[in-house]
Amino acid sequence: MTIRVGIPRSLAYYSFYPQWKTYLEELGTEVVLSPPTTKDIVDQGIRDTVTDACIPIKVFHGHVAALIGQVDYILIPRLVSIDGEATLCPKFLGLSDMIKASVADIPPLLTPRLDIRDGRFAPLRAWLDVAKILGAGRRKGLLAYRRAIQVGQYYEALLANHMLPNEAMSVIEKWWASLQDKSSPSLADARSGIASAQASTEMLGDSSKQVRLGVVGYPYMLYDEFVNCSLLANLKRLGATVLTPEMVPAPSRKAQAKKQPKYLFWYYSNQVIRATYHFFQEKMIDGLIHVTAFGCGPDAMVDKLLELDCRKQNRLPYLSLCLDEHTGVAGVMTRLEAFIDMLVRRKGDS
Repeated sequence: MTIRVGIPRSLAYYSFYPQWKTYLEELGTEVVLSPPTTKDIVDQGIRDTVTDACIPIKVFHGHVAALIGQVDYILIPRLVSIDGEATLCPKFLGLSDMIKASVADIPPLLTPRLDIRDGRFAPLRAWLDVAKILGAGRRKGLLAYRRAIQVGQYYEALLANHMLPNEAMSVIEKWWASLQDKSSPSLADARSGIASAQASTEMLGDSSKQVRLGVVGYPYMLYDEFVNCSLLANLKRLGATVLTPEMVPAPSRKAQAKKQPKYLFWYYSNQVIRATYHFFQEKMIDGLIHVTAFGCGPDAMVDKLLELDCRKQNRLPYLSLCLDEHTGVAGVMTRLEAFIDMLVRRKGDS
């Protein structure tokens, strides 16, 4: 019988799902993804977790609960440091422990510890341990890891070409299915599919007459349509062109690090700041929206830094959008409409 491994559709899912899915499937397992976030999932997460947790953590608990009874294992990597520079939020580090303590009747967890500071090959060793648990040999684990890295590179290339995660994941599925020889997938071949997939990015807008908005925040806040009240789709409907941090190539983000007065402790926080600096440098945006979760400690610092940096950019308009499980669509839309209105008037006067 095929082993079924569940992946919660939350938190690091938006950064690593194609890579993780490829690895597990190459080991011969069946990957089961939890459904898109719904009110029932959020409510279940609220019941399972502690009251002072931020909305992304509550949502994650709900997604784990949605997988119970459907899978043999649930994958919850312990993400410590993925760039060797910063760590992730403490809740990421202890996520598997929180789940074990809070959610009843869960299947065994796969919790590879991913910390590049332990050495260049530390992630590989962690994933080989997963392969061993799932009954796969070392050679199979090595090949699966190689292919997963290639798919991860392709995914990042698609995001940098202004695709949203769900669009990029769809392109990857079609590309992978089209390969005749899956033993040697080529990133060069994968890149050839980017041009044909560009049409799917139309939802972001591309007219120079449109208001250009930088919408920054952590991936699990930007791309979960239930949590953010379909933020990106609503901005497009209001006539805005949207740019997110993942649309800035990783080398371009890294190049902005020297402009930071001080590196932040947290990986995603640094990516948000550096992507914003890239937008500033290239004069790509007319305004900035920071999407943050109520009660997020790292974001309290990031939010103030972005506000101050926008003031230095000729008082670039800035909107902080703080969300939690009580956020209503009407309230969000009122703020977005007012912000877009102001930007249109400002752009017309310039």
